[in-house]
This record gives sequence, structure tokens and C-alpha cells, in this order.
Amino acid sequence: MKTYKNLFDRLISLENLENAYWKARKHKSNNPAVHEFEKHWRLYLVMLHMTLKNRIYTPQPLRMFILRDPKTRRICVSEFRDRIVHHALVNIVQPIFEPRFIHDSYASRKGKGTLAALKRFDTFLRKVTKNGKRLPGSRNANDVQGFVLKADIRHYFDTVDHNILLNIIGKRIKDNGVLWLVQTILDHYHANEAGKGMPLGNWTSQFFANVYLNELDQFVKQRLKAEYYLRYVDDFVILHRSKTALLEYKERIRVFLQTLQLELHPNKCSIIPFGHGVSLLGFRIFYYYKLVRQRNFREICRRLDELLNAYGQGKCAATDILETQQGWYAYARHGNTYKLRERFNLLVEHELQNRTSMLKKERIS
Repeated sequence: MKTYKNLFDRLISLENLENAYWKARKHKSNNPAVHEFEKHWRLYLVMLHMTLKNRIYTPQPLRMFILRDPKTRRICVSEFRDRIVHHALVNIVQPIFEPRFIHDSYASRKGKGTLAALKRFDTFLRKVTKNGKRLPGSRNANDVQGFVLKADIRHYFDTVDHNILLNIIGKRIKDNGVLWLVQTILDHYHANEAGKGMPLGNWTSQFFANVYLNELDQFVKQRLKAEYYLRYVDDFVILHRSKTALLEYKERIRVFLQTLQLELHPNKCSIIPFGHGVSLLGFRIFYYYKLVRQRNFREICRRLDELLNAYGQGKCAATDILETQQGWYAYARHGNTYKLRERFNLLVEHELQNRTSMLKKERIS
């Protein structure tokens, strides 16, 4: 196994820190903290370089808030200076681990994402069902042969073990400076149990999540020889014609996860016939069509209602509403959602016109 040394000087170099600064700043130029940093950004990068070089760098306290999307999540936001450090670290270590990742890991990777994962699932579905071969006595055209094991990891981000993660990274990276920085970032987050957990919202957490669960990916592909497997963060699916094979996979995965001190979520791990529809990344997928999940639609309506109320109070611009509308529309168009999208657009346009009229009346009065 190839190992890497003498990385820390590259990591803390002003060239890498400047590169990380521009990445951290992207799409954030209106943020007050970013705007303040911009005033003397070269000086601040020199100061950051010195704190890292002398290993006296200490992250600032995380800002936490609750996000319901629709699951309730605790999101942690790092200060801008710390986000620069996160990008600087990932700049150096990601090229080492990326070639080790399997093709069908779709979260937080260039050229991947939810839509690529959905397309890959469609490809797997066609292959496993032999292009939609129906079951004997099938009720409709979507009642096709085959099953999917759909699962996720119970409280994944809160249960990642720091020592195991450091050991995984340490097998490839033999640089004390890099390992010190990884340890510093991990120790900064205080979960329910010491030595466990990573904050949702950090760029390093997204990268470390892939490093950690790459162990599972390799087990599934190399040991189980599962051909039709894909993962998005801690959600994963395996497609197969045989329910018995998937039951065996499930048990062997359960045992393997114990070596990572993880466990399958007891209420979110099931084997589903294709004919029942598979919930994946916001859609319910059948062989011949995809539907947006109801809770996904309710969430975007709730989010737009908040934005419309803020717009009515003069706290946000119409462009913020339109960007959110267009983003969801682009996402939903990958399903069979024409009528839903048209109804959604008419609703947003109607509400936006009403709020705009009300604002004009208030200004006149």
C-alpha cells in the first residue's frame, strides 16, 4: 500500500491557503463574516499560516441551528477562517483517497450527486429486472421481478469513531502534522459520547464520511461481490433478483458494521419488491415512472412560504424566491411530475404577485 509523507508543509502553504480561501468564499461574498475577512484577507492568511505552522491553531466555537428538511437535523456552521482550513486539508488529502472510492459512491464528489445516483439506480433497475420483466400474475406493468435492500446507518454522523477514522487515514498518510490537524478538527466537535461524532455542515465531515464508509463500500464490492450497489452518504441500496441473497447481504453487512462501531437503522432497513416502489433521494421510484415524495413536496412548500413571508416584510428579495423555485423545479423534472410542477409554478407566481402588490400599497400609504 502506497503511503504519503511530508504533506503538512504543502497543506499550510500560502498558495494552498489562498486556493482554499477562494473555495470557501464561493457563493458566500454577501456573508458579513466573509466580507469582513476580505478587507485584509492576505494578512489573515499569513496569520493562519503561522498558527498552523506552530501548531497552535484552535477552531472557533461552532454555531448550531436546527434544520427540518424534513428530518430534524442539528447543523453546525464553522467560522469562515476554519472553513478555509477545512478546504486546505481536503485539497491535500482528497486526491489520495479519491482513487480508492468506488464508482457508485455519490455524495460530496465531483461529477456525482443525487441526479447521477438516480440515473445509476435506473440502470441497475433495468439490468436486474431484465428490462422490466413482469412477475407471473402481476397486477400492473410496474410489478416487475426483483427486490432492493434499502438501508441507512443509525445516527451515522454522531457515531463515527475518531480512533477508527484516524487509523483509516493513518494507513495512507504518515504525516504527523496532517494527523494532528485531523485530530484537532475532530476533537472540536462535542457529541453525546467522547471520541465520537462529526458535525453536519462541515466540508471535512462530508469528506471524512466518505473515507469512513468506503470501508463498507469495499466490503460490499470485494467480499460480498454485490454488483448492483450504490451509496449516498449513509443511505445505500443493493438490487438483486433474489430476496434470499439480499437477506444474507443484510446480515453480513450488519456484522461487518460492528467493526466500524456502526449499526443499521432498525426502522430504515428493509427488503422491498420493486413493484411496491422504492423511496430514494426524494423520489418514489417504480419501473416506469418516478414520483416526488409527499414530504419532499411539503418541505419545499414550507420553505417557499417562509421566503414569501420574509419578502412580504421586506427581508428578502424576489430573486431569492425565484432561485428556490427554479432549483426545485430543475430537481423535480427528473421525475414524472409535469402537472405537479405546473401547479407549483402557478402557485408561486400567484403568491409572489400578491405579496408584491401588498408591498407597493404599503409603500404608497
